[in-house]
Amino acid sequence: MVLFRRLLGILALASAVFAQSGPVAIINVHVVDVVKGQVVPGQTVVLAGGKIAALGPVASTPIPAGAQRVPGDGRYLIPGLWDMHVHLRSDQAKPNTRIADENAATLDLFLPNGITGIREMGGDLADQIFQWREEIRTGKRSGPRILTAGRKLDNDPPAWAGSIGVKTPADAREGVRQMKQAGADFIKIYFRQTPVQVVRAVVEEAHRNNLKVTGHKPSNLSIQEFLETGIDGMEHAQYLVATDRADYDRMNAEFDRRRGKDWAADALEQQARLLAMQDDAEGTKVWKAMAGKQFWVTPTIHVSSQVMQDGTRNYDSDDRRRYIPPSIWASWDPKGFRKPIEGRALTLRKASQKRWDDVTVAANKAGVPMIVGTDCGSNNNYTMPGWSMVEEMEALVKVGLPPAEVLRMATVNPAKWRGELEREGTVDPGKVADLVLLRSNPLESITHTKEIEAVFQSGRYYPRSELDGMLQRAESKRNF
Repeated sequence: MVLFRRLLGILALASAVFAQSGPVAIINVHVVDVVKGQVVPGQTVVLAGGKIAALGPVASTPIPAGAQRVPGDGRYLIPGLWDMHVHLRSDQAKPNTRIADENAATLDLFLPNGITGIREMGGDLADQIFQWREEIRTGKRSGPRILTAGRKLDNDPPAWAGSIGVKTPADAREGVRQMKQAGADFIKIYFRQTPVQVVRAVVEEAHRNNLKVTGHKPSNLSIQEFLETGIDGMEHAQYLVATDRADYDRMNAEFDRRRGKDWAADALEQQARLLAMQDDAEGTKVWKAMAGKQFWVTPTIHVSSQVMQDGTRNYDSDDRRRYIPPSIWASWDPKGFRKPIEGRALTLRKASQKRWDDVTVAANKAGVPMIVGTDCGSNNNYTMPGWSMVEEMEALVKVGLPPAEVLRMATVNPAKWRGELEREGTVDPGKVADLVLLRSNPLESITHTKEIEAVFQSGRYYPRSELDGMLQRAESKRNF
């Protein structure tokens, strides 16, 4: 029976992928102008050739003969969402057990949640992801458009399976060239500590090869020095917390002197020191510099608070579990890779989380460009592919960002980051028809982005019934 269900899922998928889509007209819909944060009511939007062919008032916008008509009455049309921080990877606790098929199955979870594109941040499945990217591009597989870093650049030995170990500037340049040749769309760094010359070498070589660089700030570099490397952005709001540069350098010099001693600084002391050293005046200067350089930040604030909840909420009865492959679900076991945070560690983590939330809002107000990313995937406990997108957006609104700004961070800003704003990211004639039809206004509540009536990907119409079919296929593939 299981094999029969999986066969039906494969046949349904093939039918959906290879179906040719003619013109589509979405009639009398409220179009959300994400740039202005306004709703334009009573519009007809015509899709043809994978693009928005026409847009205008119902009374004056002609509908092509034979076009498929989609009622838009009372609904809201937004650009397709992009999750700009996704991981398709194996369980770090079991690095010798690769779970490629399981990760491929999760690709069916994005479109039903309105996510037409993802930025995959590197792991141990680079070759498979390059293949999935091409299959989606050519219509052989359904799923979101994929941008991928391929393999991360990290210390040697690296922290994560599949990453490229780097020790010297020459290593760094070679790692970038290797990823460029493999087909990476950008470069991701994950250095815990590394000489600034190594980061500069990554950035210089990447820019020489027309690749952007993002990633984690090495702990030995102040945010000011990190920004000076010319890197294009960074992941996670925790690195937005600024301190006086000289104080930060002195702290690191002290930690270096104590390393290997009985009185070496542990993670809790380092976290407490950083909390004590936060300098709001310095932060204002840093964020202004980031805004001036168009330094892109992906806050990922939901996943950091989610990890704190390990062991405090039972997800076993969560309805979404039926769509998640067991090997990925097992990687979220709070008794496993990411154990519950307790005692003083939890106290410090909660205080740090509040700082990260606050500086996200402050940096955004200062003009730092931001994009939404969830950090979903294996090992990041219960941060579920697809559904985590609205959870991240809700978290951003909860800490103080307006819904309109968060919607921009999930649509038009990713197009800016990709350098594709002229062809994607807004509901305008001539742009790629990646769209989501919602039942309620997302400018009133960002939670309404989960009320999905239909998705259009390059003009291909996926009504709710087909989106549900994707979820059913994901469910049928659970038994690996």
